[in-house]
Amino acid sequence: METRELPVAAPRDEVMAGTQEIEAVQEWALAAFGRPGTASEHGGVSLRLLRQDHGTLRHGKSCLGTPLVIGSRRFEHGLGTHANSEIAVTFPAGAQTFQAAVGIDNNYDTQGTRGSVQFAVRVGDRELLRTPVCKGGDEPRPISVTLPAGATELTLLVETTADGAAYDQADWADARVVLSDGRLCWLDEPRPHFFLAQPQTPFSFVYDGVSSRELLGGWPHEATVHESHGRTRIEAAWREPRTGLVVLATATMFTDYPALDWVLAFENRGRDDTPILGDIFTADMPVGAGDARRIFLLRQLRGDGATEESFTPYETRLRAGETSRFAPTGGRPSNTSAFPFWNVEEGGEGAITAIGRSGQWSAEYRRDRSGVTRFRAGMVHAHLRLRPGEAIRLPRVLVMPWQGDRQAAHSRFRRLLLFEYIPRVDGRPIRLPVVLQTFDRYNWTRPEWATEAGQLRGVEAAHAAGCDAYWFDAAWFVGNFPHGVGNWTCKPDAFPRGLAPIGERCKQLGLRFIVWFEPCRVAPDTQIDQEHPEFLLESKDGPVAWNSKLYNLGDPAARKWMTDLISQRISEFQLDVYREDFNIDPLPFWRAHDAPDRQGISEIRFGLGHYEFWDELRARHPGLWIDNCASGGRRIDLETCMRAVPLWRSDTSCAPGRSEWQQQQSLALSQYLPLHTASVWTMDRYAARSSATGGLAVELDYLNPDFDMAAAREVLTEVKANQKYWYGDFYPLTPADSARDRFCAWQFHRADLREGMILAFRRPECEVMGLIASPRGLDAGRTYRFEWIDEQGRSESRALSGGAVQKEGLALRIDGKGESLLVRYGAVGEGE
Repeated sequence: METRELPVAAPRDEVMAGTQEIEAVQEWALAAFGRPGTASEHGGVSLRLLRQDHGTLRHGKSCLGTPLVIGSRRFEHGLGTHANSEIAVTFPAGAQTFQAAVGIDNNYDTQGTRGSVQFAVRVGDRELLRTPVCKGGDEPRPISVTLPAGATELTLLVETTADGAAYDQADWADARVVLSDGRLCWLDEPRPHFFLAQPQTPFSFVYDGVSSRELLGGWPHEATVHESHGRTRIEAAWREPRTGLVVLATATMFTDYPALDWVLAFENRGRDDTPILGDIFTADMPVGAGDARRIFLLRQLRGDGATEESFTPYETRLRAGETSRFAPTGGRPSNTSAFPFWNVEEGGEGAITAIGRSGQWSAEYRRDRSGVTRFRAGMVHAHLRLRPGEAIRLPRVLVMPWQGDRQAAHSRFRRLLLFEYIPRVDGRPIRLPVVLQTFDRYNWTRPEWATEAGQLRGVEAAHAAGCDAYWFDAAWFVGNFPHGVGNWTCKPDAFPRGLAPIGERCKQLGLRFIVWFEPCRVAPDTQIDQEHPEFLLESKDGPVAWNSKLYNLGDPAARKWMTDLISQRISEFQLDVYREDFNIDPLPFWRAHDAPDRQGISEIRFGLGHYEFWDELRARHPGLWIDNCASGGRRIDLETCMRAVPLWRSDTSCAPGRSEWQQQQSLALSQYLPLHTASVWTMDRYAARSSATGGLAVELDYLNPDFDMAAAREVLTEVKANQKYWYGDFYPLTPADSARDRFCAWQFHRADLREGMILAFRRPECEVMGLIASPRGLDAGRTYRFEWIDEQGRSESRALSGGAVQKEGLALRIDGKGESLLVRYGAVGEGE
C-alpha cells in the first residue's frame, strides 16, 4: 500500500450524521458545561435540568417517551418531566412572555385519573406564577407569564402535592418564549438524542462528605468556548470559595460527528490540603427513555487474556432494577475482564462509548424500577486530599449517540477515531506495516538469530519477502527476556556495535525499523534496579511477574531519566517505530504506595506521566510512532489510541494454528478500532487472510532451507493490496465467534475510492459451503467489477450492477473446508 492510498478525511456520505444530530449534541454540551447565557448568544433557548426526582426529561414526549397528551388533547411541542423537577431556561434578551399549556400527562400509566402537581414559574427569586393543583384527567391549563425587562433566564418548577410523587408525570406542553418581534422559541427544539436528553452536569464527586449535586449550584461557574480545526472546545470551571478547590472540565465537540469528549480535572489553589475528594465519576448521567417496558441492551467485548475468549463480544439485557458493572483486571485498561469501548441500545437508538484511562477504570449502568438508566464511569477508587498547588486529571469519556442503523454507527465511530484521534504522520493516519517478526519462532531455538549477523540476515529476508518493515523484539539487551528487563544496553558479544548497523541496513533497503522495549517493568538485579531504586514501586501482594518492580513514570525525575534514555536509543538505533510492552499488572504497586488519605494518587500520576513520556518521545522525534503492547492487547483505551497503535493485538499471536481466533478478533475489534494488527506463522492464504488487517506481522521460517520465499512473497503481495481497504468502513457479514464449524465473513468498503473487499472463511469443520451476502455501500446506479480469488489464488471476475447485488445478494462459495475466499470490487465507468 502506498501512502497516497491512505485517506485524509472522511467521505461526505450517508454514513455521516445529519446536521440536526450534530447540533443536538452541541446544544446539550453547551447547556451541560457552558455558562448561563451561552444559548442566548446563538439566538435560541437552552435548558439545564437542575432537578428531576423520577424519570427522564423528554423533548416533545412525556417523561415515559409517549406522546404528549393532557386530558383529551395531544401536543407536538413541549417538555415531559416528573415531579419534583426544576428546569432552568435561558433565552435571548428582549423576550416578552413565556407561554405553555400544563397538566398531568395522560398515558398508560396515569390512565387519565392518577397524579397531582402544581406548576410554578420563577425569575430570579420572584415567583411569577403558581397554578392550582392539576390532577390526572384534567384538561390542559393555559398559562402566560409576562417576563421582566432584561430577563434572560427563568426556572420551571413542578412540585408534588400531599398525596406524594406517585404518577406525577407532568407536561409543559407547547412551552415557548415569545420574542419582541413575535418569533417563537420552542423549548423542545432542537430535540436531543434521548441518550443526551437531560442537559445537566454529566459528572459527579463527593467533596468533604457532600455530593457535587448539592455543591456545584452554589459555586461560582465560568466557561469559555473556542472553535478551531473542526472542533468546538468548552473550558468550564467551578470554584469552591472556602478551600480553593477548582473543578475543571474540558468538553470537545466535532463539526462532522455527533460526539462529545470530556475530561475532568481538579486543582487545589488554596494554601492548605483540601478536604477528602472521592467517588469521582467523569461520567454520571441518566441515559435512555426511562421506560421499564423497553429493552436496554449493552453490547461489549471481553478484554484480552491471550485465550480464545480474547475480545469475544457479548450482550447484556438490562432489566428494570438491575445493574451491570464492569472493570478491567489488574490496572491495565483492556485486560481480560473488560474492554473500554462498547455500545448501548434502546428502541433503535444508542450510544457508542469509550473510556480513556490507562489504568483501573470502572463503569456501570444502573436501571431503576421505573426503567431510568444511569451511566457512571471513572476510577475504581479515589479517596484523596490535594496538596497546595496540586492538580489531577481523571479518565476521558467519549460518547457518540446514534439512531437507526447500528452498523452504520460503528462505521461512523471508526471514522471518528481514524480522523480525529489516531496519530498521523505527514497528515495521514499511520500506515500499518507488513513486517517480519520472528522472536517467537527463533529466540528460544536458534541462538545465532539474536546476533548482529543473524539480525542482518533477517533484514535481508524481510526485503526478499516484500515486507516494508523489520521488527526486532525482546532479544537485544543484557540478560534477555524476561529477567534482563531493566538493562537497556545491547548484549556486547552479540551486538558489539549496538543495533545501529541493523537500523542502517533497514534504511538502505527502504524498511522501517521497529525495536521492543519494556520501560515500566524492572527485573531484580538489573541496572535500573541497582542504580535507581528511588524510581521503583514495589507490591505488597507477594511476587509479581518474575519478582519485578514497577518503574514509576509518575515521578518527574524518573520520567525524565527514562525519556532521555529511550530517546537516545531511538536515535542510536535509527528507529521508525518505538515498540513498548508492559508485562505486569500495575494496580497492586499503585495501591501499596498510597497513604490512606491519598488513595488513587499513584495511579493518576503514573497514567499522566506515561502520556507525557510518549508525547515527549514523539515531540523529540518527528515522524516516530509508537506500538502499544501490554502482554498483547491489554492496554488499549482511548488515551493510548490517541498516541499509539497495537501492532500485537493479543499474545494469541505467539503460536501458530489459531486462525479462527484471529478471525474472531478482527470481527470484534474492527467494530471500534480502525487500526490493529496480528501475526501469521504460515503462508497459506487461509492463515494469512485470517490474520492480516491494515498490516501484518509475519513469523516466516526463513532459516529453514526448504522455506519457499517466492510463495511467501506472492501471499504478502495480496496482503499489501488489501491494506487500503482496512482504512474504510467495516461491516460484519456473520457473527464474531471462533467455532470451527461456522462460516465467517466480513466486508470493508472505501466510499472515497468506490472500492472494497469481502473476506470469507469456511472453517475446518464447517459443513456450509457458502452464503449469499448483502454487501453495504454500493450505489444501485453504478456498475462494479467483482473479482473472486480462491484459496489457491485462482481468480475470476465479472461486472455487476450495484442494484442487482442489492436485490439478489452476492454469492460467497467455498468448496473446501479450511479454505478462504477474497472478493475485491470497484466501480467502473464514469466517475471511476
